[in-house]
Amino acid sequence: MFIVKSIFYLIIFFFFLQKINGQDRIFQPKITVKWAPTGLILGDLSLQGEYGFIKKSSLTAKIGVPFSRPYHANFDGHDVDMHMRAFSFLAGYRKYLSKQILKGFYIEPFFTYAHHTTDGTGEGSLDNQRVTMDFSNDYNGAGFGVQLGSQFIIAKRLVIDLFFFGPQLTSSRNDFRAIDPYNYAAWTTIQADEAEQDIRNFLNQFPFIRNKVDVHVDKINRTVMADFKGALVGVRFGVSIGIAL
Repeated sequence: MFIVKSIFYLIIFFFFLQKINGQDRIFQPKITVKWAPTGLILGDLSLQGEYGFIKKSSLTAKIGVPFSRPYHANFDGHDVDMHMRAFSFLAGYRKYLSKQILKGFYIEPFFTYAHHTTDGTGEGSLDNQRVTMDFSNDYNGAGFGVQLGSQFIIAKRLVIDLFFFGPQLTSSRNDFRAIDPYNYAAWTTIQADEAEQDIRNFLNQFPFIRNKVDVHVDKINRTVMADFKGALVGVRFGVSIGIAL
């Protein structure tokens, strides 16, 4: 509810700013360059370009360059320091509903691809024996969607692009591994059962894969595997800021 209210107030605020600057028809931008701060959440620096090739239409492209972002999780009651990195790409065709160039409400079909990796180390216990687990997760997803939004150009150059509803369908694959590399004996049945439950609880902290993965335990190699392959439904929303050229 807080997110919905925040987006509503943002729409009202930006609509007001658009009205203030709506009388300026001299500057006719053809290109915008924007930065999406929401990419920092998943571990990428997202830059987007837009080219207006006819009055009400434009082509968009976004690329997210990976960087290491710290993330804190919990395993068996202990803190785990994780690091997230993501590469993303999006290409779209944007159709504006207003009569202004690169301004106003729009609808945008798009193609998207994302590759996301996470790794970290955590400590716990299995059948009262201390263990140190190495975690790694690898996600790949490609799909299509349609987003609704509104773009504002303020003081001729400042661009604010608010995309507030973008349902998408993605063909995804996720591979998770938790390995105990420091003990040499195979896990007992009790330890394997505890490891499986601990990993299920651990994965519940990640909404993209929670309750969607198949969990398997390799007692001999002291490894828990959690894999997913199939379709995922999601919604894009956020804001980009930049300049008009």
